[in-house]
Amino acid sequence: MATTFDVYPAHVEPPTTREVLTLGAVKLWRYLASIDLDAAPRVRVELWPRGRDAPQPLVLDAPFAWPVDHAMCFTVEGIEGGTSAHCKVLETEWEVEPGTHGLPFNRTQFNDPAVFEAARLSGRWWYFRRSAGQPAVVNVLYGCLASALAELTDGVVYSEDHAWDYERFPARSADFDTWFMRPEYAMSEEFRTWASQIQAGVIRELRR
Repeated sequence: MATTFDVYPAHVEPPTTREVLTLGAVKLWRYLASIDLDAAPRVRVELWPRGRDAPQPLVLDAPFAWPVDHAMCFTVEGIEGGTSAHCKVLETEWEVEPGTHGLPFNRTQFNDPAVFEAARLSGRWWYFRRSAGQPAVVNVLYGCLASALAELTDGVVYSEDHAWDYERFPARSADFDTWFMRPEYAMSEEFRTWASQIQAGVIRELRR
């Protein structure tokens, strides 16, 4: 089963791809250090058009935004697989209540006027997708990238497809980093077990 982390920004202008890539890698390395792994694997990114068999040229210092029929694909050097990022526009016909501008949560759940205003003005949002069967490192990476983008846009991370404890969302980047993929902070036994398995897998994959 694939799972996703959505990012809803508080700024209309997106950061650059280089900024997302750099901060996402730093967050991954911090996570690895927190589980006593002395590793800093390189994170790579490519822009793939749908249905093509090769990536297209990518300008890292351009805005982190692209057509809906493309995907930004992130990989970790030496690790098979990866995670994809997708850039979308909110659809107001699906809004949970009037005035949410297509966001999947209301002001009672998360009361930040800037996030709702950005949704009203541009509607841009992103999601990071992790497909089933990915290596343990990729299971950590997609959360780190979502957190990085949320931090760079002063926005929030959100998920409702069983990527992590639903009760935690929407979440600020700083909060997300404290509990994501950490068994001691999981709210359910299911995610506690899952995070423990992922941590053990990460150690196997990266310990040399």
